Amino acid sequence: MVEIALEFGTGTKCCAARGLGTPIEHHLIDDTCYVTCRSPDSDSELIHDTVPVDMVCACRVLASHGCIPSLESIDSERMVVRTNPENRRVLRELMADLDDIADSVGLRSLVVNGAQSDSDSALVNLQELTVLERETVEAAILAGYYDRSGGAGFGDLARDLAITKSALSKRLSSAEAKIMRNLYRNE
Repeated sequence: MVEIALEFGTGTKCCAARGLGTPIEHHLIDDTCYVTCRSPDSDSELIHDTVPVDMVCACRVLASHGCIPSLESIDSERMVVRTNPENRRVLRELMADLDDIADSVGLRSLVVNGAQSDSDSALVNLQELTVLERETVEAAILAGYYDRSGGAGFGDLARDLAITKSALSKRLSSAEAKIMRNLYRNE
């Protein structure tokens, strides 16, 4: 199972909860967004609000893919949402649909659970990669390059990115090395 955090420019297509404060809890039921937020004026004061949703928003897109949105942060220009797509195919479709409503969409981090138990999970922080490395890893994930069942081949991925196999190899090697160092830094 993969958990992702999405960050994207929102413009007018943002979640209806924008501007209410730091989200603690958020639920979309039918055409209403139920939000509990921390007040911008006080860390101890909570705001409970319901906001009618009359637009296509990120939370609706997530829900349409069977994903439950968890707002991590939101302001007038961007929001970070955590969710847990069923599989990589759903992740690819979700990212494509979010790209249709947002100015930009990007993976910020992944939590990959091992086969044994939840204690085998590891956080993969993609923010430490360069923009080029992050875009390459994101394209590889979305194309299915890392899927055990096949997915995109190395040559296909290089062709999709319009780069040589050598350039792809260098980008992935550099990104993968940084990811591995990050994973084992605290062990």
